Amino acid sequence: MAYKDGEDFTTYCDKEYDRHTYKLVLKSGKAVIFEDYENLIAHWFHWKPNCDHIEILDATSGKGF
Repeated sequence: MAYKDGEDFTTYCDKEYDRHTYKLVLKSGKAVIFEDYENLIAHWFHWKPNCDHIEILDATSGKGF
């Protein structure tokens, strides 16, 4: 279930997000990889004008659901 806070989604699921790796893609085409969801979101809000999208990458550590 998605929860909206104004125009932005605050969370998509109540389960932990740290089981994935995330790629924050900037409008310039550069990308930054994050292991921690909270760190990703902090950077998203800091760089929001320059962000294009977030990709959820397949977990490779074996910690998946």
